[in-house]
Order: sequence, then structure tokens, then C-alpha cells
Amino acid sequence: MIDLDALEWNVARVRMRAAGKAVLGMVKANAYGHGMIEVARVLEELGLDVLGTAFVDEAVALRKAGISAPILVLTPIEHQEIDAVVEHDLITVACDLDGVQALSDCAQRRARRVSVHLYVDTGMLREGFRPQEAIEAARQIRRMPGVCLDGLCTHFATADEPASTFLREQLSTFEQTHRQLVDDGCTFVWVHAANTGALWQASDSHYTLVRPGIAIYGYDHALGDEMTLRPVMSIRSRVVSKRRAWPGDTVSYGRRYMVSTETTIVTVPIGYGDGYLRGLSGHAQCIIGGRRYPIVGSICMDELMVDVGDAPIEIGSDVVLLGMQATADGHVESIDAVELATWAGTIPYEITTAISARVPRTYIGGSAHQASSAPTDLR
Repeated sequence: MIDLDALEWNVARVRMRAAGKAVLGMVKANAYGHGMIEVARVLEELGLDVLGTAFVDEAVALRKAGISAPILVLTPIEHQEIDAVVEHDLITVACDLDGVQALSDCAQRRARRVSVHLYVDTGMLREGFRPQEAIEAARQIRRMPGVCLDGLCTHFATADEPASTFLREQLSTFEQTHRQLVDDGCTFVWVHAANTGALWQASDSHYTLVRPGIAIYGYDHALGDEMTLRPVMSIRSRVVSKRRAWPGDTVSYGRRYMVSTETTIVTVPIGYGDGYLRGLSGHAQCIIGGRRYPIVGSICMDELMVDVGDAPIEIGSDVVLLGMQATADGHVESIDAVELATWAGTIPYEITTAISARVPRTYIGGSAHQASSAPTDLR
């Protein structure tokens, strides 16, 4: 279930933190698992200045769905994608001169103009121009017809680490490069470096545009109660089977869980085929009837098992894998992606992006959006 009220809340918190700056909302990787088209529509209706994708095909899918907002593709484009970039009016990062020249050639053939953002590699060693290469690269790009060099950007390697010294090193390098480019005659409408982590801990990195990703989906840093982020995704299923088990019985593949006392094992139809990671086996819990119970045995492709002891759990009972649930007396239990990530030895990003396409997304709330009428249950 995707809570659009929470999405709107998080966007508002981002805008409060980066007051006066433009906001790019990252919708790559199926909007971090939340549903790229639906989320992009909401972000566009909320007036975000730019949407961000990783790849051209994601951006093209947005255009075909009717999204008209500016879209920045944040990984280097391949030559076979250049026509699509020009046709669909996409913005790209300039990471090598051959790629920008090919864009220029295509834009001239089509009598179009393409916007590019010079990507400076300040320490990720992933893509972009080294700082010492940036001035000459910008000079050559500015001479290419059909190309408008109106942006400058970098990406931080350690912005999610509090008080990161390497972030400060990268930011210093980027600022020095920025000043040199401006002194050389460059004029940038968009200057951006701040991802989610830098949004909270480095206000001097906000420049003219910030690029929140996981923050708009409810995770990473927050500053005080009024800035607390709200998780947007919850994952719910139901009990489809139950059976009594006795000492010595084993559960699931590999017999990794052996029953020690008489208990009840229930089955829930979600597994690693749905993106509920197999690495959660032996660690994770779920919520049924407002109480936590251990998920036991190996998580299967399509199902997992839960030890509910002697609790009166019935077939059809709601199961919360991610999110919150209350008891009749008002007690609330919750599990968020941070806790799931801790159990799985990963990060919250992987938890939400892993949720597969076969899991229906139900959209609820949202003042800027009419909620979907898709089924509430996962399956």
C-alpha cells in the first residue's frame, strides 16, 4: 500500500529544509519500489521542478504516460538512446565529449535543442569529468550547436554518514570547480549536489536544486518533530494456511527451524519472488493482530511461515510485513524499512526497491491525486 498523504508530507518537509531551492524528485527504480508512474504524477501535480531517472527507458516511460515535467537522466546515455533523448525532450548529464557530440549531431538533424548538465566526478569514481578536465570539457560543449550547457552537478559518496569529512572534501572540490567554470564564462541555471543525506547535513550544498531520493519515500535523516519523515510504503498480506506443530518438527527448505515446543505455524503468501528478501530468513518478524511474531524457516519464493505459538490466529488474518497495525485496545506495533534492512544486513533502499512488479500497489490518500482502486491485498 502506498500512502500518498505521507508522500506529500515528505515533499513538504524537503521544501521546508531547502527553502527557496528547486526540488528534483527521484523516481528511478520504479520510484524506489513505490510505482514510478503513479508517484511521478503526484510529484508533478505537487509542482516539483524536475523528476530524476537513472535510465532513458524510465524517462521515456514517463513521457508515454503523459508526464510533461522536466526529466533529468542521471547516468551516462548510450549512443542508441540519443534519438529518444532528443525526441522526448530529456535532460542528460554530460560525462564524456563523444556522447555530447552525438547529442549535438542528433539535435541539429532534428532542429532541436538539448539541455545537458556537466557532471563533475569529485570522488565517486563512477562517471563524469575529473575537476581538472571540467573547464576544457565545458568549453568544447559550449561550442557544440544544438546543446545547451545549463547545469552543473556532482554526487556525494558519504552523505549518509553524519558529519562526513569526505563530503566536505567533495563539496570543497565541487565549489572550487564551480567558481572556475563561472570565471571562465559558464552560466548555469541548475547547480546541484545535495542528495538526501546532504539535504539534511550540508545546507551549503543545496545550490539552486536539491535531489532527494529516499527522503520523499520516508527514510533517512530528519531534524526535529516537525521534520519527521513518514514511510510511504506498507506491505500487507494474509494468513492462508495454519497447522499445529510438535517438538522435532522442522519448517521450510533446509529444515533450518526446528520446533521446540507445541505451537502453531501459519503460512503467508509472500516470498523472495515478491522481493521479500531471502536474507531475512531466521531474523525477521511480522505483525498479526497487533503483535509481533517470528518468521521461521527459510523464506520461500512465494511463501513464508510464522510461528504464532498459541495465539488465536485464523486463516484470513491480516499480516503486516512492513508498516503498522493496532490491537483492539489501541496498542500499535510497527516495522519500518530500517528495521527490515538491519535484519537483512542491507540498507532501506534495497528493501523498498526489491518489491517486485507482481505485488500490486494500492494508492491511498493524497490531496493532489485520486487514489487508485486496485485491490488492497498484495495477492
